[in-house]
Amino acid sequence: MKNLKSQLGLMLLMTGFLIGCENHKKKEIAIKSSDSELTTLITKQVDSLYSVYERFDYDWIEFYADNYTAIYPNSQIEHLTKDSLKAQWERIYTKYDVQLIHRGRPTIIPSEDMAISYNTFNEIFINKESSDTIKNIGTYIINWKRQSDDSWKIVFETLQNH
Repeated sequence: MKNLKSQLGLMLLMTGFLIGCENHKKKEIAIKSSDSELTTLITKQVDSLYSVYERFDYDWIEFYADNYTAIYPNSQIEHLTKDSLKAQWERIYTKYDVQLIHRGRPTIIPSEDMAISYNTFNEIFINKESSDTIKNIGTYIINWKRQSDDSWKIVFETLQNH
């Protein structure tokens, strides 16, 4: 009888554990998004990024992960931080007025926890002292990664000037 109670208790414990595991799996499956949902979500992120970027303050830097990787023309792969990005753009904004002339609609390549977006851009940098203008036209490629809080942040960027 004592043995039967022990076995019954063990079976109940194992059953509860298995049900808990199944419920956990069901929750994980429910979180996954379809490719079309991810494409819509990342397109909104890109649109939001550009709407903030067009104000030419530093709020757009919040779209980046605290640490990210970048490859810029004529440079090596760099591991950067949001702080270093802000310092870089403080130097740019001190010297130039920046105007986004046009950007293309993003193309999105979705995955479960990551997505690639790329689009064209056309912007100018106007020297505040001389009024000389530098055209910056190219294609911008970003790797977005889903964060633990379910937000999406930029973890990689590169661009190709035309």
